[in-house]
Amino acid sequence: SSVLSSQEISSVQTSTQLFSGMTVKARSAAREVIATYSVDDIFIELIIQLPSNYPLGSITVESGKRVGVAVQQWRNWMLQLSTYLTHQNGSIMEGLSLWKNNVDK
Repeated sequence: SSVLSSQEISSVQTSTQLFSGMTVKARSAAREVIATYSVDDIFIELIIQLPSNYPLGSITVESGKRVGVAVQQWRNWMLQLSTYLTHQNGSIMEGLSLWKNNVDK
């Protein structure tokens, strides 16, 4: 488990994929990835945390700041992202790309 979670976090750290308006930070000690998306003066923060028994345990997707987004819309985005990461074996970077596309719409 620890090797797999380390590989997933390091793939985020070494990723060359760039998002316009979004920064992605990976913290391997905490086994979490923090994505901050900014549009004008609005900042939206997303925290993806890997469990200690990854990939057997489910990934936790939490919201940091979500200024300017309706609660129901935010829940839909979180559900779609957590479903993608947990049940469709998607990588974190692919999930963040999916989430950013939803926010851009």
